[in-house]
Amino acid sequence: MTHMQERGISSRSRAARYSGLARHGLYYQPHPSSLRLARPDEARARAAVRRVAFAHVTYGHRRVWAMLRRDGWTINRKRVLRLMREERLLRPAHFPRPRLPATGAVEAPEPNLRWYTDLTYVDTSDRGPCPLTSIMDACTREILSWSFLPNCGAVEAFEVLEKAVIREFPHELRAPGVVLRTDAGSQFIAHSFREGAKSLGIELQAIRKKRPEDNGMIESYHGKLKMDYLWLREPQSFVETRELLEVALRHYNEERHHSSLNYLTPTEFAKKKEEQRA
Repeated sequence: MTHMQERGISSRSRAARYSGLARHGLYYQPHPSSLRLARPDEARARAAVRRVAFAHVTYGHRRVWAMLRRDGWTINRKRVLRLMREERLLRPAHFPRPRLPATGAVEAPEPNLRWYTDLTYVDTSDRGPCPLTSIMDACTREILSWSFLPNCGAVEAFEVLEKAVIREFPHELRAPGVVLRTDAGSQFIAHSFREGAKSLGIELQAIRKKRPEDNGMIESYHGKLKMDYLWLREPQSFVETRELLEVALRHYNEERHHSSLNYLTPTEFAKKKEEQRA
């Protein structure tokens, strides 16, 4: 600045123009009153953030904020972000490339209009990778039924579908109007599975080849299930893993808050939809 004034550039505006700096930066002087003062409940809020973050080590600041709000805290999301950053509790940000199916959406406006099914493999210490088969509702994100077996063929996959129908349609025992979206796995293209689904009144819909985003909702569920519940522990025996899955899937349905459901649990969102229809 002084060097510019010696060259005849006396105006701060001209100095900012020649130097490429923002003009307001040349005028700004920090004032003691602009420093952030600690709030009276800062220690309590910090302890609450640490408690939730330590209990759910895979959660980001938005989910921690939602859980604090449900616990009765009136707290701003940005404040939770600041506290987690200061406590070094933030996870690395992950921004996957968005991939939408041809229809542009995977949700359903009401429950029991569209279901998703797929299987994923979970490592066990005594039986190796074992298939977990699940059926999810595209509206509520509820896991309607699931099975964890050493092997999963068409018969076993159909039993999971039957359990979902019995759960959602206990009187009719048929689910007319439900569309079940699957990939081209051998279990789902087998004649016995397709005929069984037809007898239940379910329409099967296959996703495009090499397009997992068409089945993206249940693919995302597989990732969340492994990251939030399974990968926090070493592989256990088959029996122990099945017991862990029972607890994990109950928590997933009844206690895990979903950002896509306005931070309600799938069970709460399903109940809300039922009240709206009543």
